[in-house]
Amino acid sequence: MANVETFFLQPFKTHRKRLVPGQRVLARTKHHAINDGERMARTAEGLAVIHVTADDETGEVSALSVLARHGAIPEEFEEQIRAL
Repeated sequence: MANVETFFLQPFKTHRKRLVPGQRVLARTKHHAINDGERMARTAEGLAVIHVTADDETGEVSALSVLARHGAIPEEFEEQIRAL
């Protein structure tokens, strides 16, 4: 049972006066994720840098954390993260 770590950036944009998630962007390492997040935050209305640890065989998520937040992030997103 091996764990796989994944880092990704979740940008948010305004659509019809609501913040909605944009296209997720994968990052190779934690360092890349944080640096790319700072760069993307200049143009995105909101952005979250997320680290996920999951089981390689089953895909079950064992840990999920937000490494950085930039700008506006929807309340629903925050609630979903806390629920996991």
